[in-house]
Amino acid sequence: MSADLAFQIEQASPPAQVPDTGLFSGGTCDSSSVGQRKGTFSIIWLSDTQAMAYGYPEALTCMGSWIRNSYQKHHVRYVIQTGDAVDNGFKAKQWESFDRCYSQFRDLIPYFGIAGNHDLGVKLQDYSAYLARPNVRAIPHAYSFEAGKGAYATFYAKGVSFLLIGAGWGAEEASAHWMNTILRQHPDSVAILLFHSYINADGSYTRIGQKMFDEVVQKNPNVRLVLSGHVRGTGAHFEEIDDTGDGISDRKVTALIYNYQHYGQNCGQLRILTFNTSRRSITVLTYSPVTEKHYVDDYFRETIFTIEHAY
Repeated sequence: MSADLAFQIEQASPPAQVPDTGLFSGGTCDSSSVGQRKGTFSIIWLSDTQAMAYGYPEALTCMGSWIRNSYQKHHVRYVIQTGDAVDNGFKAKQWESFDRCYSQFRDLIPYFGIAGNHDLGVKLQDYSAYLARPNVRAIPHAYSFEAGKGAYATFYAKGVSFLLIGAGWGAEEASAHWMNTILRQHPDSVAILLFHSYINADGSYTRIGQKMFDEVVQKNPNVRLVLSGHVRGTGAHFEEIDDTGDGISDRKVTALIYNYQHYGQNCGQLRILTFNTSRRSITVLTYSPVTEKHYVDDYFRETIFTIEHAY
């Protein structure tokens, strides 16, 4: 399969046309494993892997191997990246390091990423190297904003339609109208937004995060989850939004941030988001195949936690 796997075979289809058999078949594990309960699927979330691309590429190899070997077991539908895949987007060797991870699953699992500030060069802040990436160039024009500064994809899983949409560093405000248009074209899809910067670890909005809340999140009733990185730490923020103006909350929007960015061997963290479409919940687990350890979230104070009524 080619690099644009996400856009070739993973666009959402109405239930009447495509039965919900899942993109991947097979794979079993013990009943205690995340993502094995009936009616669940998972998204693997990568965030701020730049330190490994710069100084510990073996960790990225390990992460990619784990994803490749575990995607069926966890019913993984997507791997997503919220920016800063590398430390300097104009250093080819760092992209080679990141590809130690990406190349191991790119023909198996759809990948959806956005650019972080480091992906644009430490000082240059130029999109040219990022936009030249094969996976970015493979995004069809109809699914991208300015050749890959923003993108969207749709998929259908366990009876629910989902929309992934994101804008990279520095393109958020320029793409707001485009994002609003796409979101309004998919009113019945659960929208998951990706930004490099949206909330801080204490749950407060970043400058651009506040703008994106005001200009995009608040205006679209289908937005339910916003994921970001950029600043170090883990955290969450919840907004109850009254879409109808009757003084009663109509939806909860959950924002999550994670960015461990550890140097040396205490690294390799990835997040498994397991969606239970019957309960409308998301269970979150942070694990490193490098250290073979689970990591506590600073907000929830647990290594594994569940967000109820998440969509």
